[in-house]
Amino acid sequence: MKTKYYVYGAAAPKIPYQPQREENQKVINIPKRKTVVQPEHRAVPLAQIIFCILIGFAIFFTLIFRFSAITELNCELAAQKQKLEQLKDENRKLQAKIGSQINLENVRRIAEEKLGMKMPDNYQRIPVKVPKVNYSLVTGTIPEREEKTLKSWITAYFAR
Repeated sequence: MKTKYYVYGAAAPKIPYQPQREENQKVINIPKRKTVVQPEHRAVPLAQIIFCILIGFAIFFTLIFRFSAITELNCELAAQKQKLEQLKDENRKLQAKIGSQINLENVRRIAEEKLGMKMPDNYQRIPVKVPKVNYSLVTGTIPEREEKTLKSWITAYFAR
């Protein structure tokens, strides 16, 4: 029986050294070419190169022009929004001023003289508690918008 020799730390058996055959050791000489092959160069006309460069610059400058136009419109929009906010603030201040300057004595005089109204008797009066509102702190609320859908349009049309 043959004993197998194992390489230390491996489960593979050790293969005994075999000299390589001389046939495999022969160097194959490949003959070298004497002429060097030059790669083919495609000749690109100068007019095509210049045309492509001009097209590239035209596209580049068009993009720059569009971005500058968009930037200008954004600046105008920001200015308009700021103006709108100022007008809204001024409107709120004016409404608060009008609300605070209503003189109840003038309202009573106009109601009695021009409209012919009179003060109710004591048994006709109903006490009502009205909270005092600081108009400088009250902000306007935005009314909710109705969404226009096909269903709401149909129901509005047939509800008439």
